[in-house]
Amino acid sequence: MSGRLYNKSLNNHHIWNMLLFQANPTYLKDSTVVLPVQINGKTRGTIEVEETCTEEEAFVLASRDEKLSKYLHGQSVKKRIYVPGKILNVVLDRKNIQVGVQ
Repeated sequence: MSGRLYNKSLNNHHIWNMLLFQANPTYLKDSTVVLPVQINGKTRGTIEVEETCTEEEAFVLASRDEKLSKYLHGQSVKKRIYVPGKILNVVLDRKNIQVGVQ
């Protein structure tokens, strides 16, 4: 019924043939990515970062994360490997890691 009324009011243009909304692809793309974080070669968790995130920003977010901070706290970082949008790998200095108590 409403389709017929609309049809009569707009000179035989059918409502079901009209394009009401058009999607803008820039708004549909996600600007954040989930970045896996490896510490000494083992995946210890993930962080959510912007696509344009730098290595320093990703490391700061990882060190603030509750799950990842327990691995990083008090340790010296030997090397950081960052592939933008893919992974953050942190290699800790083995001299500061206690392997076991003898």
